[in-house]
Amino acid sequence: MTVIENGIEFISVDQVATKLGTTEMKVLMLLRQKALRGERMDGRWFVTAASLADYDAGAAQPVVPSCRTNCTSSGCGCR
Repeated sequence: MTVIENGIEFISVDQVATKLGTTEMKVLMLLRQKALRGERMDGRWFVTAASLADYDAGAAQPVVPSCRTNCTSSGCGCR
């Protein structure tokens, strides 16, 4: 669902999750982390369309350090 409030376009969390290929919970986490901007209206969360357009999914991913031991197994957690 899309809502226009005070000239600002808002997109429902479920639609944002679909567009990002993730879950609604992840979108709510991104709102909490201020990676996305939004508002709660009538008990539901919405993300601003501008915020979604500016969002860089790659920048929000945690950086995984490269393996220092050059191991070939996944036991170190680097892979």
